[in-house]
Amino acid sequence: MIALAVNAIVKVEGDNIDYALKLLKKKVGREGLVREIKRHTYYEKPTEVRRKKLLKARRKQQKLIRKLKEKYKYY
Repeated sequence: MIALAVNAIVKVEGDNIDYALKLLKKKVGREGLVREIKRHTYYEKPTEVRRKKLLKARRKQQKLIRKLKEKYKYY
């Protein structure tokens, strides 16, 4: 199990707990903690990690090509 120390402090003013919870979720999301925890819930072989990284890069490249084709479609 991976232990992550988080120092996310949100002050609650009055009875506005909903707003404080919203701010806390924003902070945690911005730091990418949930994503990191989900990534480490199970062991991935190094080859799987590399394969996922390659596939992600390939999808990103294809998306960029699609955008460029759409942008310069009418010229």
